[in-house]
Amino acid sequence: MIRLEPFERSDFKQLMAWIDSPEFMVIWGGKTFSYPLTEQQLETYICSNALIYCVVYEDNNEVIGHINLTMDPSNHSGRIGKVIVGKRNLQGLGIGQLMVQKVLDIAFGQLKLHRVSLGVFDFNHAAIACYEKAGFVKEGLLREARKVDNEFWNLWEMGILQKEWLNSQI
Repeated sequence: MIRLEPFERSDFKQLMAWIDSPEFMVIWGGKTFSYPLTEQQLETYICSNALIYCVVYEDNNEVIGHINLTMDPSNHSGRIGKVIVGKRNLQGLGIGQLMVQKVLDIAFGQLKLHRVSLGVFDFNHAAIACYEKAGFVKEGLLREARKVDNEFWNLWEMGILQKEWLNSQI
């Protein structure tokens, strides 16, 4: 249904079109990016040490999403970030979960990491459900972790261990 391909400069415009508000930029981009998303920001991003992927819908070879994995080799850990199913008509169909599973296959199956984490705002119920279905566990709530305009947002830290992922593969 989907495959991951390396994120390249030719994917910049599509990603920039999906990030359509300052609030969504915070949800998607965290502290890494500022609104509006620019090619200069993405140039810096692709030079980082993250594994950065565009998500391709195999039925028509259309780019429909984005996801990345950053690594901390000294702790054998990784962190999933910048997750988006950009094609709105495909949201809610389980594609996000497939994206996360493919990245976990890379993290645990290929890179042999011990742990993978991510952060998600507490009001993003669809994303939380997606991550829990993929095997992530809520590890802690960072209360009022991010200031957005005049309010503070709570952030769930979630994680999955290699042994938990292996058990889910049986």
